[in-house]
Amino acid sequence: MKPVFDIHPLIGCEQIKLHKPRSILLSELNQPYKAIKKHPEREQASDALFRNDLHISYQGQPPLVESIEFAYSELYDVTLLGESILSLPAKSALATLESITGKTAVTSDGGYTYEIPALGLWLWRESNDNFDENGFYFFTIGLRVVA
Repeated sequence: MKPVFDIHPLIGCEQIKLHKPRSILLSELNQPYKAIKKHPEREQASDALFRNDLHISYQGQPPLVESIEFAYSELYDVTLLGESILSLPAKSALATLESITGKTAVTSDGGYTYEIPALGLWLWRESNDNFDENGFYFFTIGLRVVA
C-alpha cells in the first residue's frame, strides 16, 4: 500500500512536519534518500526521497525542515486536507484550493506557479503545453515555513 501524505498548511503532514530536525525526520521516514544541492545559495543540502519525487529542504543548525515539495508520483499519494489536488485539472485544483483554504492562489509567472503566501503553499507545473482534454495539471505541490 502506498503511503499517503496529507498536507496541512503551516504544519506539514503527519510524516513530515515543518521545523522538525532532519536527523529525527530521516530516522522516522526510514526511506533511502540522497542529499542534493537544490538551492545552491543555501548552506544546507536538501534531501530527495522516493526516486527524487519528494524534496525536503532545511535551514539552520541543527537543520530543521523549512520546505517540502511533493511531485506527482506513482510511489505515494499526496493530498491537501484530504483532497487530491494534483489529480485535478488546474482550474479545478485552484477552485478546490480556494474552497478548502478560504484563500485565493496568485501567480506572478504566467500561470506556472500559484501560491498562497500566508499559508506557505504553492502549486507548480513545468509547462503550459502539457494538457489533455480536461486542461492543464499541476506537477508539484509544496509547503514552506511562513516567517
